Amino acid sequence: MIREKESSRRVALILCGLTTLALTATWGARDRASLAAPGLMIAAHDPEAPRASIPITLDRIRRTSDGLVADLGEGARAELTLDPRLQRLADRVLAAHHAPYAAAVMLSVDDGRVLALAGRSEAEPQKTAAELCLTAWAPAASVFKVVTAAALVDGGVRPGARVCYHGGVHSLEASNLSAHPRLDRECNTLAYGIARSQNAIIARLAHDHLEPAKLERVAHALGFGETLPFDAPVAPSTVDLPQGGLAFARVAAGFWQTSLSPLHGAWIAATIGRGGVTPPMRIVERVVRGRDVVIPEAPVARRVLDEKTARAVGAMMVGTTQYGTARLGFHNSAGRTYLPGVAVAGKTGSLNRKEGPFLAYSWFIGFAPAERPEVAVAVLLGNGSGREARAHKVARELLEGYFHGAPKMVVALR
Repeated sequence: MIREKESSRRVALILCGLTTLALTATWGARDRASLAAPGLMIAAHDPEAPRASIPITLDRIRRTSDGLVADLGEGARAELTLDPRLQRLADRVLAAHHAPYAAAVMLSVDDGRVLALAGRSEAEPQKTAAELCLTAWAPAASVFKVVTAAALVDGGVRPGARVCYHGGVHSLEASNLSAHPRLDRECNTLAYGIARSQNAIIARLAHDHLEPAKLERVAHALGFGETLPFDAPVAPSTVDLPQGGLAFARVAAGFWQTSLSPLHGAWIAATIGRGGVTPPMRIVERVVRGRDVVIPEAPVARRVLDEKTARAVGAMMVGTTQYGTARLGFHNSAGRTYLPGVAVAGKTGSLNRKEGPFLAYSWFIGFAPAERPEVAVAVLLGNGSGREARAHKVARELLEGYFHGAPKMVVALR
């Protein structure tokens, strides 16, 4: 096994949806040694060799018979993990829905390869896909309920734990945090609260069973406030947790004071799908210059949630597409699934921007098949005041393309 400094093998890549990237690699001696995986070779390197930083733009990325390649100049190229078919599909689906702001990410759950990254803005065409995929430009909204559910389950609250409640569909008030027999005419479970994104259930359970420090620890374990290990710099997602009361319950249920990037959303979904182990997320397969080959080191997978906790949260997320907030996106008007034989675990989120021009955020993160995950997906849309595109419908079309070759329908919304 060839040993070399981390900095000499590490590829710093800024790329999202085939946009501007910068790549740094060290080239050394031409003699080779084989890796443990058969058929792969890596060049031996001189740790003291000079480093070259080469800027890459969109017009230097091309499709080859082997996939998508970023030309680096001077005969060098980066072979990317992006799947050409899925990348085309993601670009086409986002364009068809005409959202003012849109981003989508697909990851291979097993090995963390980025299969598709796409982003576009009809409101601000100058915005790059990198801005839309790698920055936390929207609140996590009810996607943060996944974090709260993980903290609750890890603390001993069962998915079947029941809460009697009132309201909580679009708002959350102090009265939702305590029992009111005259008002609480509905009772349901934590699992129902995740599937239907019922704010009163999640808020009440968080208020009764979680200390802010516990929720904050789980949020950090799932990447909030942390730098995601990746080939490219990803703006950290954030969470600002109040120290109790109604303000704390509102954040736990997904009301503001959080932010999330689409890439991070896909990473969270993959982590849940992997039973609480983070995916070794990467977008560069290898870098080639003549006979020299550099294999970037993938991030080390880490356990951040207990496996039973992650499995329980993933099982609750299946309800989102079966009977919850994403049911209409995954079933036709006759109630038939668009993905026969493929159960999808997911979580939606929606929130309207309070300040500045109106913007309605729509989220979906998830993985499939739920029982043996292959692919994770995250879709984030920013809609205007007209007819809205729904992230769960876009995600379903992407998953149809992954499992069946092409979505059965793409509805253009204006």
